[in-house]
Amino acid sequence: MTNYHTISELDEILSKAKMSPDLRKAVEAIKEAIEKRDKDLVADLTAVKSFIISEIDPDDKTHHFQEDEEYNKEVLGFSLYEYFDSLNFEYTYKKRKMIPAGMIIFENGKIKQRSPSKINHPIIKLMEEERKAIESGNI
Repeated sequence: MTNYHTISELDEILSKAKMSPDLRKAVEAIKEAIEKRDKDLVADLTAVKSFIISEIDPDDKTHHFQEDEEYNKEVLGFSLYEYFDSLNFEYTYKKRKMIPAGMIIFENGKIKQRSPSKINHPIIKLMEEERKAIESGNI
């Protein structure tokens, strides 16, 4: 069963939120994945929350996922980061075999964290590109 509450929320985000073109594509992809009931893809796409920055700069070609956080909080009551952080936790928790994006678990003397997605999707490729830039110090 499709989560209509979430679909209506995503529709509201798409119609009211201020965001970069790449973040808009991510929101559209998340909505489509939910409609197709692809929990793996939803879990991986909502990891975009880790890359969302709070200001929009059209000249910034490094940070793909930008929102006007102040505006979105005023209009929607929440930031897109907050929304997708919650959705990411919900979908990774439902799978019970993934760790939410950004979470680290210490278990039996070992550190576990989420591995990058292996799903081939343009949004996931942008996230991976940005992650590599961050790790290399180019951001």
